[in-house]
This record gives sequence, structure tokens and C-alpha cells, in this order.
Amino acid sequence: MEFDNIVHTRRTCRDFKKKDISMGTIGEVLDISRFAPSAGNVQNWYFIVVKDSEKKEALVDKCKGQAWMNDAPALIVICNKSDDCTKKFKEKGEQFSIQNCAIISSYITLKATDMGLGTAIVGAFNDKEVKRVLDIPNNISPEGIVAIGYPNSLDEDQEREDLRYHTYFESWGNKEFTKGTWPISKPLGKATKKVSQSTNRAKLKASGLLRKVKNKIKN
Repeated sequence: MEFDNIVHTRRTCRDFKKKDISMGTIGEVLDISRFAPSAGNVQNWYFIVVKDSEKKEALVDKCKGQAWMNDAPALIVICNKSDDCTKKFKEKGEQFSIQNCAIISSYITLKATDMGLGTAIVGAFNDKEVKRVLDIPNNISPEGIVAIGYPNSLDEDQEREDLRYHTYFESWGNKEFTKGTWPISKPLGKATKKVSQSTNRAKLKASGLLRKVKNKIKN
């Protein structure tokens, strides 16, 4: 599947088929996701794959009333060993470690979509109780849980706000772009095309080729 297609078709899934998902399939998702970027390439993320029905039920019980998670054939708990980051980045390490786990969560959902799987990222849970259920050490923190399986249905498409409402240039609040304002339709594509055209034009002018082309047109 093409990347744009993957991004546009990814939806949160809270309704899974009663179909098992193999460890091989989960492994394929995680294997490609580990190429996600991380601050300093620290890779402070760790995964606990939960498929056992009793263990899964105990885990879901700590997720604040989200019973639908029991229908997912597997839950991937994303754990954060923040020490790996704080050793390298000191006071910013904790923040970077959480960001790293958030990034790889997105990679997991995108690869799963590419494979025809459904996912839902869950962040509402009792951290201490999740650690107890899964025997997670004190220096490791559960940052998120990804429910994964074969989708029976997906959440409805959620409207995305126009890019122009979220994009500024050179400083906060500045919506001016070159001689105009941020285009309403297909803004990024047009802006990128303009920059590319301007760059190519500058190169032609510098080399004298533009003048030669104009002379040929006149003749």
C-alpha cells in the first residue's frame, strides 16, 4: 500500500473479529516499527505482547472501563526505560523518552494498517496496576497500550482541520507565505512546488541558461 493511502485509511479500531493474530504477524509489525526515529538513537522502548485471555482480562480491568479491549486478540504494551535517555540527555531525557515511545506507537499503527490490521492506542490506564499485572520493574514505565487484530469495523472518518489553521512561517502567528497567504486547497503541494520552481529558476539564471532560452524564443 502506498504511504499516503496508509495514512488516509488508518482508523482507530474498537471492533475486532474473533480471529487470532499470530506472533509472526505481530513480530512483523514490531520488526519494521523499530526503525522509528528516537532521540540519540537510544531506542528506549520495550514491548510486552499480551495474548493470554486471563492476563489480557486482568490488564483490561486496569484500563478504566474499556471492555472492548478484551475483543482484541492481542495487546502490545509499550514500555519506557527512561534511564536510557536521562543518562544521555540529563533533564530533557524524560521528555525525550516519552516522545520516542509516542513515535513508535504511530509506526505500529501504520504498519498494522498496511497489513490489513486494526489498532487502537490506549493511554487511559492505572500505571501502577498495569505494572503489577505485568511484573514491570520500578524503573520501567508503561506509556501506552496498542490493541491489535483483524478489524470487524473501524471508527468513522474524523474531519481534519485545514492545514492553514495550524501552520505559521518563520514565527508564531505569521501566516504570510511569500507574496500571499497560505492557500486554502492543497497548500503543502502548491507551496512545495513554488519553492522547487523558484530554486530551479535561480539556478538557470545564475548559469546564464535563462538568457539563452529567452533569446531563442525571440528568434
